Amino acid sequence: MPFSLRAWFALFLFILPLGSSAATYVVDPDPTTGAVTVRIQVSRPSTEFRMPAWAPGDYRIVNFGKYISHVRFQRDGSPVLGQKDTKDVNLWRIPDGADEVQYSIERVPPGLFSENLRVTRNEFFAQWPALLGWFEGAANEKHVLKVRRLTREDRVEVALERLPGEGEYFVFTAPDYDALLDAPLVMGPNLEVAEFVVYGKPHAIVGFGRNVPNLTGYVQICSRFIGAAARLFGELPYNRYLFLIDFNGPGGGLEHRDSSRLAIPSGIPPRAVASFLAHEYFHAFNVKRIRSKPLGPFNYTKPAVTGALWWLEGVTDYYAEVLLLRSGVIEPDEFLDQIGRAITRASRSRSVSLDESSRRVWEANNSSGYRVDYYTGGKAVGALLDLAIRRASEGKHSLDDVVLALYKETANGKPGFAEGRIRELCVQFGGEKVGEIYDECVMKAGPLPLNDVLPAVGLELRSGELVRAAAVGDREREILESWLAVDGK
Repeated sequence: MPFSLRAWFALFLFILPLGSSAATYVVDPDPTTGAVTVRIQVSRPSTEFRMPAWAPGDYRIVNFGKYISHVRFQRDGSPVLGQKDTKDVNLWRIPDGADEVQYSIERVPPGLFSENLRVTRNEFFAQWPALLGWFEGAANEKHVLKVRRLTREDRVEVALERLPGEGEYFVFTAPDYDALLDAPLVMGPNLEVAEFVVYGKPHAIVGFGRNVPNLTGYVQICSRFIGAAARLFGELPYNRYLFLIDFNGPGGGLEHRDSSRLAIPSGIPPRAVASFLAHEYFHAFNVKRIRSKPLGPFNYTKPAVTGALWWLEGVTDYYAEVLLLRSGVIEPDEFLDQIGRAITRASRSRSVSLDESSRRVWEANNSSGYRVDYYTGGKAVGALLDLAIRRASEGKHSLDDVVLALYKETANGKPGFAEGRIRELCVQFGGEKVGEIYDECVMKAGPLPLNDVLPAVGLELRSGELVRAAAVGDREREILESWLAVDGK
């Protein structure tokens, strides 16, 4: 039977009650063709259906509406006419209203940091922004996701609440559309899953892709830096966290609220990718809970422009190293080496400010003529702000206080922070001088104010390396050693 007929036949056979859910998504991967069919039902008719223009964390316009076909609308079981908007490739208008849509997806190109869709005979992986659209009016209510198994032996991992299965389908629930889209799913009979518990919360390393290695080393490293994060925040804000590791897969890494997808070559030792693992994990706090206002609730129809990506990505890079240091995964000299490299690289590429780089990322990712780097600059500036606050407060405060304040202000569904809030908190914990350093580091291009920060804590940049200064006073030494301390020491 041809793919399109087979898929629609399977969907029509799969008639399930919706109950009180605002939206039910039925996803049917076809391993013989690599395509997927989707059926979406809502409890109230809507006159507009949309596909996302972009995916959170992958800051570029993709227009996923270009990749769906065979779009059909129904209302109360009868076909209704839906027309694609002539100006918006992601929008369909249904004059008489529809409570159901069906469509197919045969191919979606990968994102900057992750594959979007993979369907083989033994594996299904999905980043949902590329596959799942929404009816206007239903996005903020409960959603149900049903995914058809590839084989009877399939395992499935996704950071959503699982419901009892219905025949050939795995079933999950999400509180709203944002939560649904922010939970990539991997399924297949050959998944390797290593479970572990940190601070009473379950975690898992999920290996898929090709040549999955032994996962014990990943468990050991991840459990250590997760413990450091728990000590920093005083809690772990999720019910369960997943590291979805696509061994030998394409792309890099993409963060999600309670999971992350990472592409890692199977022959690399886990310690060699510890910073990568810690970076994506720290996003569970910084980006997914600590976030600027444009980054949730999301508007999937246009770019979410913020001047704070240097903080959300670059300072996440900094805290990845901090967590590894505090948990004893790396030594203080390794930490100094990493921070020194970031400061040196950032000092060489300061043609635009970090604030401007953050705002222009959409231009850079949708053009071949402009490039920005707020990762390295943000990592370097995170370290400088941390040291400046420690010195100005005589060791009473640090960048941890800024992070924790932002976390308390924005977590648990609260609005994101305003653009100037990071500076306000730096001044609150470090004084006006730190505000001036912030301005030099973040709001202006040109040299970093290294001489205003490093000597005051007994450090110097020598031939591109961050080293302890030869002559250091007792107070400077005390602040420096506190910065380099391992938890509990």
